[in-house]
Amino acid sequence: METSDNNAPSSPASVPDNSRRRSGRVVRAPQKFSPQPNQSQNDNPSKRKRGTDHDDENGENGYPEEAEDDDEELSDPDDEDDDAEEAPSSRSRKTKSKQKSRPKKPAVKRAKVNGSTPVDAVSASNAPAVKLPNRPKKTARVVIAHPDGDGLYADVFGSGDSSDDVAAHWFQRYQQDDAKALTEVINCVLLAAGCDQQLTEDDIRDPDNSANKLSELEDAYQQTNISDYPLISRAKGTKNFRDLLIGFFDSLIGLLHQTDVLYSDEDLLDNIQRWVGIMSSSSLRPFRHTATTVGLAILTSLIEATKQLDDRITKSNQALQAESGRRGKNKNLVENTKKALDTANRNRAFINEKVNALFDIVFVHRYRDIDQKIRSECIEALGTWVCTLPTVYMSPEYLRYLGWLLSDISVPTRLEVLKQLGRVLKRDAEKLAHFIDRFRPRLVEMATRDSDVSVRVAAIGVVDVLRASGMLEPEEIDSVSKLLFDSEVRVRKAVVGFFSALLQELIEDKVNNIGGSDALEEVFGEEEEDDYDSLRKDWINIKALAENLDVYDAQLNEEQDEIRHGLDVAADVVNANMPDSRIALATQVLYEKIPEINNWQILAGYLLFDHSTSAKSGSRSKTQSVEATIKRTVAPEAREEAILLDVLAAAVKESLAPSAEHDRHKRKVGRLDLDAQDDAGIKLASLIPRLLNKFGSDSTMAATVLRLEHFLDLDVFQQLRQNSATYDKLLDEITTQFNRHVDQGLLNEATAALIHARQYDELEESTDNRIAVLWDNSLNSLRGVDKICELSARGNLDRAVLTELSQILMKISKLASISDCVDVLETPGTSRDSDQPAIKILVGIVHRGLLIEPNDDLDDTEDEVVAFAIKACQFYFMWKVRRLRAIIESNADIADGDVDQLVLLRKEFVTNLVETFSSRGFNDDLRLFAVGSACDLCGLFVFLRPVVQDPQTSKYRKLRPLLEELPPALITKEIIPIFDAAERAYAKRTNKQLNDPDDDEDPLDDELPPEDDEDEELTEQERFAAELKAEKILCELTGKLVLAILGKIIDHSGPDAGKLRKRLNRNKTKLGNNYKDVVAYLDEDHLRELRGGKKKPAAKAKAKEAAKKPALSAELVIDDDDEDENPRVEDPFEDPEPEEGTVEDLRRRELLDDPIEDDEDEEERPPATGEPMEDDEVIGD
Repeated sequence: METSDNNAPSSPASVPDNSRRRSGRVVRAPQKFSPQPNQSQNDNPSKRKRGTDHDDENGENGYPEEAEDDDEELSDPDDEDDDAEEAPSSRSRKTKSKQKSRPKKPAVKRAKVNGSTPVDAVSASNAPAVKLPNRPKKTARVVIAHPDGDGLYADVFGSGDSSDDVAAHWFQRYQQDDAKALTEVINCVLLAAGCDQQLTEDDIRDPDNSANKLSELEDAYQQTNISDYPLISRAKGTKNFRDLLIGFFDSLIGLLHQTDVLYSDEDLLDNIQRWVGIMSSSSLRPFRHTATTVGLAILTSLIEATKQLDDRITKSNQALQAESGRRGKNKNLVENTKKALDTANRNRAFINEKVNALFDIVFVHRYRDIDQKIRSECIEALGTWVCTLPTVYMSPEYLRYLGWLLSDISVPTRLEVLKQLGRVLKRDAEKLAHFIDRFRPRLVEMATRDSDVSVRVAAIGVVDVLRASGMLEPEEIDSVSKLLFDSEVRVRKAVVGFFSALLQELIEDKVNNIGGSDALEEVFGEEEEDDYDSLRKDWINIKALAENLDVYDAQLNEEQDEIRHGLDVAADVVNANMPDSRIALATQVLYEKIPEINNWQILAGYLLFDHSTSAKSGSRSKTQSVEATIKRTVAPEAREEAILLDVLAAAVKESLAPSAEHDRHKRKVGRLDLDAQDDAGIKLASLIPRLLNKFGSDSTMAATVLRLEHFLDLDVFQQLRQNSATYDKLLDEITTQFNRHVDQGLLNEATAALIHARQYDELEESTDNRIAVLWDNSLNSLRGVDKICELSARGNLDRAVLTELSQILMKISKLASISDCVDVLETPGTSRDSDQPAIKILVGIVHRGLLIEPNDDLDDTEDEVVAFAIKACQFYFMWKVRRLRAIIESNADIADGDVDQLVLLRKEFVTNLVETFSSRGFNDDLRLFAVGSACDLCGLFVFLRPVVQDPQTSKYRKLRPLLEELPPALITKEIIPIFDAAERAYAKRTNKQLNDPDDDEDPLDDELPPEDDEDEELTEQERFAAELKAEKILCELTGKLVLAILGKIIDHSGPDAGKLRKRLNRNKTKLGNNYKDVVAYLDEDHLRELRGGKKKPAAKAKAKEAAKKPALSAELVIDDDDEDENPRVEDPFEDPEPEEGTVEDLRRRELLDDPIEDDEDEEERPPATGEPMEDDEVIGD
């Protein structure tokens, strides 16, 4: 890391030890400020007050990966030996400045004073008081005003004159005094870097001392603690600073070139190059960045001058050849042309030498600078040079820098490289075959796998240029085309043009195979736009689209095997909306680009057409032969029809769905107005039955067609009575599909369609009539199975009957979710062999969840049967509670018989649920589902608590048994072990370390579920999916338990009260943010904030509250209840004797309470026990 050159590295790794003491001269630098207002140092106290300079400002922060190469990146001994003497002192002072500034990062920007650069508070307090000059009139372009109020810097940034005028005025001063004018230029660069120290003419005349002088400037600059400089400042007036700086030097070099001073006075450019070159290797980022910007601007102007010289040389050669070839040539003209040509060649050689030298000094070192802004500016300049002078810079020697920085760690730098590559490739991609062959894999990799979305979008644009030039391999084309299915919408939109171009090429090939455009014109001529049912020319486009989508979809299916989660009924309690398929995602971005998708009626006509007859049609003429060829060409395969149905569903959604669901800021192409939407909706309603008639035999395709119904605005059918027959036919088809299929995806879509129809009053009666028919069919099938055996006993049915029963219960659970099913399920049967209400049969089927002896062949099917029965019962109780709430709100009476029947039904359902999850040794899906269902069921009746406790509503006291808690012994024997297993399964999947149990808690069981030991061969994607599933299981289970605790239906009474709450909070901070947010609802302060209240003060305030109101925690509440109320002696779990029994006795006798027996003790309790009512309000709401 040690080097003798002046190019001090900009990396913390390369800075010498900061223990070196700074000199007294530097420490007392503020004394150098002069009280005279015209001295440059006087501006230091007026600098913006900001914290001390930090790493980032010196170009040394944020790139730890490059720290090891900083000597190479920011120094080159061969090129910069003349700068070596200032390195030690500069590095030492820089290190000390960095050490002090780190704790204050990031510093807060302050307003500028008189446009100067800020100093910190300490420097400001030590500086002499100076009267600040008035602000100039033109402040929009002033960043750091020159202390004298004039000079070149003020002309460039404060005068408002154009860059050409400023350069012309400077040139006049240069002709009068070249040393003074040159000093102005270098001081202008220093001021642009935020440095108020000035060079003198003597410094300019002493080039050998330039490195030492710059070292002194760096030392003085560091003492000002600058944290901002104009090029990166976001203060008002600095927006166009860089443009003005670059513009001036561009005009300056252009003027020197036009006046030939650039070539006659070689020392001028040498001096500028010397100072800019030394500053560009400075260890201070403001110096290095500003000098690099100036150096690149000079290089750009010199290269532009080179281009002009090349053009002049070319024209002179042409003129000389033309004149020399003439018989009567003009000798004077030839001589003058030769002289001009020789001069141009000499100037070209001179400028080429200077360009190469400046390129080596500035670009070669700074393109890999640790500051990404500097690297980006270098790449931007290189792209400009390539486009300006391609004969020189469009060569591997220079293009390699673009290729190397494609792997830069900085996103803005990679974006700039791609931007410049796009410019270059659009001009001359064919001439860059070697470069493209070398870096094309990296470009494709960036388009497909870069970590930043913006980079991927830019890379796709560059790759599209390569595709247009025919420079992509087929597998690369496929990999980019598959981005049409990417999860990121910006990537999908970016690849639309790429995919559309490929699609157009395929369409052209198909047209050529048919016979060309002329043959198509003979067949179709002027076809009617509204004729969607007969053969159309644009069906060729649809066929090509289907083929392309099918190919790429099949490739993705091979690469990404879908992860199936088996039963997973715990996630299917309420049927959530399925995410869009990859075909739907692609359609959303293709909708605006492809007319056949935009006009979805063309697509529907293509799908409804009978393509099977096309191969049978004979050909009697040339026209008929071409038509038959077209029919064979456009005939879709079965997979293509399924894909096009997905495309149709997504296109209809884009066309008919409310625009708020899409881009709210612009109207999408093809979006219909309200009247057109109504007409399209009516047409769609007539198309759906026809599509179901054709594709209804396939459950997957039928489900896609049923999804179309969700986008219909049924208000149209309410207002237009004459179209009611159309919708009636659609309802008939929906019910037919419900009866016909047993696929869960199709049943989900049919259920959603029926729920959608019931939302409209005019259609509710018609829909309910069809739902009643579906209920009759399903219940008759259920009673048919009920007649042949006892459905509450597990293991008495073979696989065929079990599968049939599972399908029946699945349909019943779907029907129960549509509308109030209480009357249907409570109606007794008419047959002697099955006369009990259907709800009794369903509750009995839940008892099949009791697992006594495993049967690997039938257990999954048995569990499916139980799961669907639980779901149906849940919906029954939810509808029942809705009725109960309506009765109480209307203050109506409830028959005692109805209450007793509901209490017994609830008790039996809870008993069967408890036996289901208690009889299983590990957490399978049904066990978790049963635990959550038990918590949900008990939580349904929490709203009754204030009603039962209200003395004015004594007639509802008989509902008290519905508020019975889950047995307290379940907490330690079942609930906590189930939670432990879910918690440890997730912790193992994610390698999270859990807290150890407290002394009063049970030790952890090391045994894990069997499936947790079989994940060694999982792919990365499968492992990630398993982690998500484990987290989902844990958070869902915890959410159920948290609601149960808040509803006081568990963990509220008994010897273990509060134990579950404590257990849930044990690893609150160890299991991720999702789990933490779920458990947060157990915090009273969190609940109070959700209700709009203020959070209680912590610590002392909480102690005072606890002293005044001891019933704040669950444990204290229970203690008070035990003192003031009769203990629940009827609870068998307080007697330890049965706990040593068999598993069956433990589950059936020891874990269940009798709510009717507890009713009397409950009534003896006072209605108000001092318990806070907030929990009741949360659950009730």
